[in-house]
Amino acid sequence: MSLEQTQPQVPKIQHIWCSVMISKKMEDVFTGFINGQAQAGTNISEYVVYLATLGGSPFSAISLYNFVKAIPQKTTVYNMGNVSSAGIPFFLSFQTRIGVPDCSFMVHQTTLPRTALPDNFNVFDLDTAKANLSATDDNTQRIILKETAPRASKPITAAIIRKAFLKSTTYPAVEAQAHGFIDRIELPRLPDTGVLYITDQYLATLPG
Repeated sequence: MSLEQTQPQVPKIQHIWCSVMISKKMEDVFTGFINGQAQAGTNISEYVVYLATLGGSPFSAISLYNFVKAIPQKTTVYNMGNVSSAGIPFFLSFQTRIGVPDCSFMVHQTTLPRTALPDNFNVFDLDTAKANLSATDDNTQRIILKETAPRASKPITAAIIRKAFLKSTTYPAVEAQAHGFIDRIELPRLPDTGVLYITDQYLATLPG
């Protein structure tokens, strides 16, 4: 056995830039990368994600929330400008949450693409879609309440969150910190190398 094989790997911080819509493809790339690191035996001590997203699939957002909650490594996320809609459950899954100056968070009612309904649909299909939208709203609002209340100097209640969803409400950085979305406001320093960039250009090079 060589000396390199006997020496333990030095713990590594993995940086990930993510500036895309939340989608099944984005979910697969993000979770696949982290699972790949684990299978390769890479000694990752912390994942630091730099996030900017206008939202996307609420279903992938909930999956990502549970995935990040389940991984054993330390997790840190930065709001790099705006995190909206489906991006918020993903953001709130991280252990340490930071916002850059002038960042913001936007919440609104869940929307589904028209393709969620068949070309020909009936009242049952409409009722099913309505129930899915309502359930997703309720789930997202529960996550926001659970993840913000313990850190907030001015906690928002379930009733306030419901009203915010109906009005499509934006929380700027200082307000977001008071309500517990972020722990502090600061600019990050990205490393020169070793960053995984999940961008539209990168996703376009991948199949699917």
